[in-house]
Amino acid sequence: MIRRFAVACAQIATVCVVLSVLLPLVPVWPLVLFEHFRWHYVPVAFAVVAAAGALRLCRGWFDVAAIAALLDLVAVAPDLATSTHALPAAGTPLRVLILNVHTESTGYAQVRQLIADTNPDVIGLVEVSRHWLDELAPATAAYTHRLEETRDDNFGVALYAREPFAGEIEALGSQLPSAVAAFDRVSIILTHPLPPVSGRALTAMYEQFDAVAARARELGPHVLVMGDFNATPWSRPFHRLVAASGLCDTRAGFGVQASFPTAPSLVRIPIDHVLASCAIGVRDRRIERDVGSDHLPVVVDLVIPR
Repeated sequence: MIRRFAVACAQIATVCVVLSVLLPLVPVWPLVLFEHFRWHYVPVAFAVVAAAGALRLCRGWFDVAAIAALLDLVAVAPDLATSTHALPAAGTPLRVLILNVHTESTGYAQVRQLIADTNPDVIGLVEVSRHWLDELAPATAAYTHRLEETRDDNFGVALYAREPFAGEIEALGSQLPSAVAAFDRVSIILTHPLPPVSGRALTAMYEQFDAVAARARELGPHVLVMGDFNATPWSRPFHRLVAASGLCDTRAGFGVQASFPTAPSLVRIPIDHVLASCAIGVRDRRIERDVGSDHLPVVVDLVIPR
């Protein structure tokens, strides 16, 4: 009886592994949401394969589980196997900090300390309210060049830099604000699209990403697009943004770099991103400590070619 129950569970698990491959392929909401968790499917799929082998399921079940597990691995392996961006022979360093502060969070002191400890050249914040910016004012005072649009609906944005830039808040493909700044050496877009919580929201995400990609192509040879994208690297919206913009993912060579949610870590996914022109070098990229938000901060050390 125990063996029959275990075999039945293994067979059900095999069906689930097959669905983890098939459901993300269906380009309709909400099935497309399954594509954001491909990294989680891989260890589960191989655990099912091991269980199928241990229970000596008939060869058909084992083969199906093994093939599905390999397909899940193939979906994420190229992304994780990519090497880091080569550093240019001559360039200037640029440290970028991005963080979704979470409007309802009260971790003001923690974020102020994070800014002091990481000492970035550029800070990109999303989900900022007027109260949040007032609380962070002591930490951002040294960043005399800034773009800010505060909102109370989780879509405010703020971009800070020590160096001067020309730019403004723009509506790129939607009514949500994006910060667009052109420095001497690099241009930056900070954006935060709607999460794909409905078919309409998913369409709005595509529209915003298309507009961001078009704007990035106008900004010159060295461009960064960063923010909370509400999309993982294995999703269609992310692939479309990368392809349309011609930019590269700074995660390359640094692993998964999952940033949301802060807890529990087992279900964490990478949705906070920095895309960069492929000629820009990436010296380091890391996920920083919990500062009270539901997102973890991302710090990227770049080298901008001269």
